[in-house]
Amino acid sequence: MNIKKANWMFLVIVLSHVGLSLLAAYTPLLQAMAGNMALNIIVSEITIWLPALLFLLAGRNRPAVFCRIRPVHISTALMTVLFTALMEPLITVVNAVSMLFVENTVAGLGDQLTQLPFFSMLLGIAVYGPFSEELAFRGVIYQSYRQQENRWKALLLSSLLFGLMHMNLNQACYAFVMGIALALLTEASGSMVPAFIAHFCVNGLSTALIYAMDNVGGGISELVETAESSLGGRELLLSISLYLLLSTLFTPMAGCVLAWIARREGRGEELRSLWRSRKIRGSRLMSVPLALGILICVAMILMEMVLSF
Repeated sequence: MNIKKANWMFLVIVLSHVGLSLLAAYTPLLQAMAGNMALNIIVSEITIWLPALLFLLAGRNRPAVFCRIRPVHISTALMTVLFTALMEPLITVVNAVSMLFVENTVAGLGDQLTQLPFFSMLLGIAVYGPFSEELAFRGVIYQSYRQQENRWKALLLSSLLFGLMHMNLNQACYAFVMGIALALLTEASGSMVPAFIAHFCVNGLSTALIYAMDNVGGGISELVETAESSLGGRELLLSISLYLLLSTLFTPMAGCVLAWIARREGRGEELRSLWRSRKIRGSRLMSVPLALGILICVAMILMEMVLSF
């Protein structure tokens, strides 16, 4: 798999997402499927992992080898959980800042999610979803981009695409930050497994909180509306400031954990060379298919913002 093929794959993912959305809007059968949250998750994630798998096979690449799906030490897996917990304040503050401009997309789907059993949603959102997205973004796209010399540029661009793929401003913002953290984990460990573990932890925590809020009573939508009405601008800014303070304390600690993982997996020099590579010009990553995919994502994000007002 090379850079051009990875860019084409991203465009295929974007067009598949948009195509399904348009068909769901005008086709009764797909409208019914879209209303079923379980089917919605299954079909939407197929548009991510299937192109990734097909592009890998078409290039005669062994998925596990190319995407670096290999076991890691148990201690690395446990430290990955700690790393994720330490990154949560930063992800939360980015999420909160985006909510100054748009609604929380996941919370808006809360009432639909809780119509299904908790473990079914956990399997779909925290296992199936992360597997599909890690295969495509930390697997195919990032591994293709990092073949050129400037791996830092590869990390940032693959993370940006991961954010844009969600096609709404709220998720795009914190998914970009998540993408950077997950790519760093992949570099530090030399495996995609820790990135999947971290992704599972973030999505699993969000799913658990949604169900916990629902059990409080009144439904999630009502709870969110109550919280938003009770929080004025001053209180919201105070909450953001608190999380910002926590992130300034915990994010450097997450960096220390990342360095520990790199040493444990014998990749300390690899992690340091990643940072040094930012000064290298490297090969060109942008191409017409990638630019088109990015433009479509930005257009969908802007359209979603306009329709929400």
